[in-house]
Amino acid sequence: MAALSKKLLRTLPTLTEVVDVPAQPTAASGDFEEALIERVLQRLELTLDAQVQKVVADALQEQMKDLAPRIRQRVDNAVRKAVTQAVTAETKPPVGRRAA
Repeated sequence: MAALSKKLLRTLPTLTEVVDVPAQPTAASGDFEEALIERVLQRLELTLDAQVQKVVADALQEQMKDLAPRIRQRVDNAVRKAVTQAVTAETKPPVGRRAA
């Protein structure tokens, strides 16, 4: 096994030069991140729009289930009040006349 290791070590390339990689400025890194975020959001826009519309529609449907009975009750009360007032006005003798 030792012979194999020596043979393997001889065939591996050896680093002979140190290369400095210039650091990217923070602003450029921020610009890259912003551009990446923008591209990702553009790709997801249609999917996100559809998902948001579904969530909003589901939430509205849920709220309508809770609101519908209350709305019906209020409309019923308003109609009853209007009918009662109209019937009362029709059955009242006119002002200035006495009932016979």
